[in-house]
Amino acid sequence: MNSSFKIMAVFCLVIAIAMSSCKKDSSSDPQPSTTGFRFKVDGGSSLTIDSANAQIYTTGGIRLIDVYAYKGGVEILEFHFDPTTGMKTAGTILGSGAYLTYLATPINSFDSQSGSLNVTMCDTIGNKLEGDFNFVGKEYPYSGSTTKTITEGHMIVTKITK
Repeated sequence: MNSSFKIMAVFCLVIAIAMSSCKKDSSSDPQPSTTGFRFKVDGGSSLTIDSANAQIYTTGGIRLIDVYAYKGGVEILEFHFDPTTGMKTAGTILGSGAYLTYLATPINSFDSQSGSLNVTMCDTIGNKLEGDFNFVGKEYPYSGSTTKTITEGHMIVTKITK
């Protein structure tokens, strides 16, 4: 019994040493990413979205995804495009390329006239959508000439409703 106790003590000591030698040094861990869903308007400061979600649907035999992005509980971006990876040309026709909208206020919107959306990840099963975007939006209705330029956009969505 005495030798069993010694063997058990040695075993516990070896386990304790092994566990302490495998302990991670937290000072070498990378910091969590502070980048997320963000963009700039007319070259100003970067705006970071508070929350975003997406909805997948089919209309007229075409499968689309709509992305809604919010700041302070107010919708400020709305994107419509096919749920696939790749580069999409931003324009004004829903179902063709990407239809991107910046909402300066709930009643003052700017719809894409040119630009692009590059979807780098589109995992509708795992609920992750990621990509980069930029566009020039014209104020709706299109009777005037007021535009907003959206640059350095990066989109991350982790909530997709089917």
